[in-house]
Order: sequence, then structure tokens, then C-alpha cells
Amino acid sequence: MTRYKRKDSRVQQSFIWIIVILLFSSCTSLSKLGLDNYPKDALSKANYSDLNGIYSDSHSKISGELEYAPGQGFDELEMQTIVKQLFLYIPQSYWQNNQGEIPPNEKWIKIEFESSKKATVSMYHNDKFIFSKKIRGRFKDGYFYLRPKWYIIPIVPFYCAYVFQRTRIGKSGSNLLMDYSTNMCGFATFAGFSYRGYSSSVYKRKL
Repeated sequence: MTRYKRKDSRVQQSFIWIIVILLFSSCTSLSKLGLDNYPKDALSKANYSDLNGIYSDSHSKISGELEYAPGQGFDELEMQTIVKQLFLYIPQSYWQNNQGEIPPNEKWIKIEFESSKKATVSMYHNDKFIFSKKIRGRFKDGYFYLRPKWYIIPIVPFYCAYVFQRTRIGKSGSNLLMDYSTNMCGFATFAGFSYRGYSSSVYKRKL
């Protein structure tokens, strides 16, 4: 009995490693992304605090290809926000409060770097604080690269899901630049979904 358990464990571990390799190879490289007419500032460990500020959570310009299947009836690219690119899990308070759904143009994101490897990201509904979370990563090639975010649920053959997400943050003058790549998939016996693609977007600083 113990021998079969060990065999099942090895099979599951092999399956997880295969999925991880596929995720890494299938996501669009962030080095290939970016927007024209927005020259990036040279960010590094020496001037990491230059990214500190308050930014609109609604992009002022965006390009890329994001697709959710089966279709939801709206443009995934146009719904891209700062928070959506930074975190896999978003609190419900991000979407709505006691008065109902929060309009996108009333959401503001405050970024405060504590060091060159860690920052606090806070969301405000106008001037009202909603929540804050930490991000971690490192500076490279003029950008702050967040740690890749991923998880796998390998309950084969009943249910399987995986998520892999890459994000980097840059700066162009007073604008925040974001490049994002994701690959998400889940399937059960009779249903499945996928969410994959990439985007480059610009967010204006609050004056």
C-alpha cells in the first residue's frame, strides 16, 4: 500500500512540474512589451522611491491582447486596472462598498516603497481608505519586476486549475507604466475556463 502511495505522489509531483514548465514557457515575456511614445525613466535601487505616488486605477492608454473563455460579453483589455495586475486575490471591498459598486474613476492607488524590494499598495475610494497589500520584487532594466505569482490545483481527473502571472512597473515622467502577462486555466469533468494574454498600460498620477 505504501508503495502505491509513493508512486501516486511521484506522478502528482511530475504533473505539477510539467504544468510549471508549460506556464513559464507559454507566458509572453515582459521584455517584449511596452507602449510607444512613453520613454521609460531609468529606475533602479538608487531611486526606487520615484515610483511613490497616487495614481488613477483607470488606464489612460492600453494595448495588448487579453481573452477570457468562455466569453463574458465585455472587453477584458478595457477592464484592466493597476490592482488587477498586482494581485491574484482582490478583496470584495475593491469592487463595492455600502453604497454599491465603486465607479472606476473614483478609485485611486497609492504606492509606497519601503525598500528596493518591498512596497505597500493601498486603494482609496476618492479619499476614503479601502485596503492595502504588500508587493515584493526587484529592480531590473529600469523596471520593478514583481515576483511571479502562481498556484496549481492538481486534483486529476476531477479538477485541475493553474494560474501564472507576471507584472512589472515602470515610470515615464509623472505616468505609471505597467506590463502584464497571464496564463490561467481550469477544468473539471464537464466544464472549463481560460484567461490568458498580455497588456501594456499607462496610469496618470494624481495632482
